[in-house]
Formats: sequence, structure tokens, C-alpha cells
Amino acid sequence: MTNKKIIIRLSNELGNQMFMYASAFGISKKLNRLLLVDNQTAYLLKKNISRYGLNNFKITSEIAQNNYKFLGILGYIKRKILKKIDIFNANKKFYTEYKDNYKLTNYNAEIFTKSFSNTIYLEGYFETQKYFIDIKDEIINEFNFKDAEKYKKSPFYTQLNQENSVAICIRQNRFLEGLGKKNNSENFTKSVNYSKEQITYINKSIKFFKSKINNPVFYLWSNDFKGLDNSLFIEKMNKVIHPKNIDTNIDKRSLDLFLLSQCKNHIVIPSSFNWWGAWLSQKKNKTILRPSSSTFSIFKVNNKDYWPDTWTKIE
Repeated sequence: MTNKKIIIRLSNELGNQMFMYASAFGISKKLNRLLLVDNQTAYLLKKNISRYGLNNFKITSEIAQNNYKFLGILGYIKRKILKKIDIFNANKKFYTEYKDNYKLTNYNAEIFTKSFSNTIYLEGYFETQKYFIDIKDEIINEFNFKDAEKYKKSPFYTQLNQENSVAICIRQNRFLEGLGKKNNSENFTKSVNYSKEQITYINKSIKFFKSKINNPVFYLWSNDFKGLDNSLFIEKMNKVIHPKNIDTNIDKRSLDLFLLSQCKNHIVIPSSFNWWGAWLSQKKNKTILRPSSSTFSIFKVNNKDYWPDTWTKIE
């Protein structure tokens, strides 16, 4: 076993965590390093509003010991100092995902040619399958759901698998999330307008599926169903809601993602959670629709390589 390690510092919501982990997993394989998961440093910060979620999967990588984390105020200061010193190191301890002048990222193969110390701290979102598409089957195994048998008790499980199901996601309140943002009128307006843009794109996508497959049945996921009635859509929605007979100890995020992955077709918005629901689907002949670069004026993805080439673009 190699004594060289990669520590991936996870942060944000479940979809972001999955990109970080999958990319780090792919990078660790190519660099022949042991991957360890820092599941605490980012989530213990005061400004954090998310929580660790990879414990819902059968991931094979171990959780990093505390001496590989930067916990508390002393850890925060230590990390800052080490990153400044690292500029002068020939063998780098930190690798942070590169952003251009517009804060955009992309797949960057330079990580496979740089000189590193025995331990690398990997930081960034790495929201592209290009870091792990060559080991797709391994990534799918990493993201096997621990509670899959419990999730199958959902009455939606059978429906989604038997019908020509089409998954739809809408992310509401996009610009009201985070500390101090809820009472901002400008952010409220941006959130409302972003929801409207999503619905416009979704209706175009619904037309596509109605012309391509027989009897499509549309299922709607959202972080907030308020205001999302059927009058907004050109086709009736069958809302996916969590029934009372499902174990209350189940992580709602994981159950949602599992059910998303059972759909035969997908309409994907710029959401990492939505992206993974489509990517994990093992249905044959599935069709996945995604927006063009001009679809959304209010919010765009930050990674230039975010969308897989096999997904159909809706203009």
C-alpha cells in the first residue's frame, strides 16, 4: 500500500460533495495515492449551512484522522500559513482548483504532471466527469446507496421503474440560501426570476419528450414546492413527496437522489444534485436533456466541462 495520500476537503451540499469525492477518487487512482476524506473542516465553520452526506453511500475511502484536518481556529490559521508557505515548496502540499478571471473552472490535467509532497490537500469543486469518466463503473459502485432496500419501499419506486418516467427538478430560493440573504429584496427577485427561467426551459424540454416517447409521465422534485402548481407547466406533474410510511431516520437528500436515479429520462437544470441523479441512472436508452449556455441569464454553471457530451442540449 502506498504511503502517499490525497486528502479531499468536502464542503457544500450533497451534489457538490459527490463531484469532489468522485474527482478526487479518479485523481488518486491515476496518481497511485490513498484517498482520505475530510468530512469536518468545512462543516464546522460558522458560515456553513450544509452537512456531510457521503455517509449515505458505500464509499470505500476512509475518513481522514484529525491530524489531517484543519479543525477550529488554530486549524484555520495553520491552513492559511501552510498555503502561503506552499508557494515556495518544490513539492506542493496543496492543490486548489484553478479559476480564470471570470471565476470559471474546467478540467485541468496539470495535476497529473505536478510535483507533490507525500500528502496532498485537494480543494475545489471539480464539477466535471472528465476526472472520473474512465472509471465510471467504480464511481457508480462508490455511490451505492446504503439504504437502497428501505428506499424501495417508497410507492414511487415501482411507478418510476414501470412508466416512461421523466425526472424534473426545480431549485427555488437559489439566491436566498446562506447567512444574511433571506431578507434581501434583490436576492428574492433574482430567485423568483431564476425559477421562471427554469420553468420556461422545462416546458421546452417537456415538448421534446412528448414528441419522442410514448406516454411520458413527468415527476417533479424541488427543494420547495411552494407556488409550483400545474398551471405553470404544459403537462401535469406527479409530485414526488416523501410518504409517511418511509422511515423517518432516512436522509431526505439520499432518498430523493435514489428516486431520481430510477427515472428513465431526465430534464436537468444547473444543479449538481440533479446532475448526479441523471448520471447515476442505469436505464438503457435513457435520454438526458440539459440547457444551452444561453438558457439562463441569472445563474450559470462555473465549470466549462460541466455537461457530458452525450446529453442532449435544449436551445
